Amino acid sequence: MMKKILTVLLCGALCLSISACQPASNKETAEQPVTKETAESETEKEAEDKPTEESTEVSANYPLTITTYNYAKEPVEYTFEKAPERVWAQNQNNIETLLALGLADKIVGACGLDGEVREDLQDEFAKINYYESMPSKEEILALEPDFITGWYSTFSDKRLGDVDFWHERNVGTYMSLNSACRGPAKENPQTIDEECEDILNLGKIFDVEDRAQEIVDEIQGEVEKINTHLKDQTRLTAAVLEDEGGTYRVYGEDTLGGNVAINGGAELCVGKHGENANISAEDLIAVNPDAIFMVWYDGYSVGDVDYAGEHVVKLITEDPKFASLDTVKNGRVYPINLSGIYCSGMRTLDGILDVATNLYPELYQ
Repeated sequence: MMKKILTVLLCGALCLSISACQPASNKETAEQPVTKETAESETEKEAEDKPTEESTEVSANYPLTITTYNYAKEPVEYTFEKAPERVWAQNQNNIETLLALGLADKIVGACGLDGEVREDLQDEFAKINYYESMPSKEEILALEPDFITGWYSTFSDKRLGDVDFWHERNVGTYMSLNSACRGPAKENPQTIDEECEDILNLGKIFDVEDRAQEIVDEIQGEVEKINTHLKDQTRLTAAVLEDEGGTYRVYGEDTLGGNVAINGGAELCVGKHGENANISAEDLIAVNPDAIFMVWYDGYSVGDVDYAGEHVVKLITEDPKFASLDTVKNGRVYPINLSGIYCSGMRTLDGILDVATNLYPELYQ
């Protein structure tokens, strides 16, 4: 009996000992009233402890339907369900525009530069896979692109084939609007508005519209500045020409080159709307413009002579038959690079400034 009593007493003492060792804070916490501050603290802690879930939100920009063209120069529509991830970029304007929009990481391949990439884009250009010569259709297929942007000529049978081939494989396409995809220039004049539309459309396709709008605003802002300056004065006359060995190609009102010159403040004296034929030396002497802009590009030559860069002005200034021209007497013959006046993209502003700074230097002093 005594042994049983001792056992009971020992068990009771052990229970009391265990109870005494329990942390008091548990009891105190349980008994504390729940305040606004403690509730917010617990909510924040739960939010921190909860695993982060990946956002499944889809941009309201999609689905997005864009009008482009096929090789028959017919408008076609393509719908993007999301921003492209693997892009083939063809020609200088498309490569530079994509780089300027911050999309270097999307370019799986590119080709078709006419010269050096703009200095401010060279670091981004160094990140992409650039081909010095045009790869085959099969090689581009192997890159698994989901979007191709290029010129009208990009989609010829000798190159990538018509856009239907790509659309059937869920590869979107976009043709630069001033690359002849819309038909003859006299019926569809090429202007800087189409260049701006290209930039804005690429911005929409990749959901970077704000950046695209900034680029366009800069172009349009410069044009407005020039127009304001010239509001109450007579514009200087000019001709934008390319020497083709005996006759001169005219970049007139229906071409982007002529439109760039107009937006740069020039009054074109040749190449009025619908007049797109080459002119002779006699024709040029007859109109006697205030200024001449001679077009050049990398590798440009007349006969066996390289006239790229500044050398192109010699085709006018060193030709005796043009000695009577006011533009020669006054030193107003200027070089202008083709990249700023044909499918110009990011170079559109460069072309406008080439004209305006030479015709109206007072505006930039």
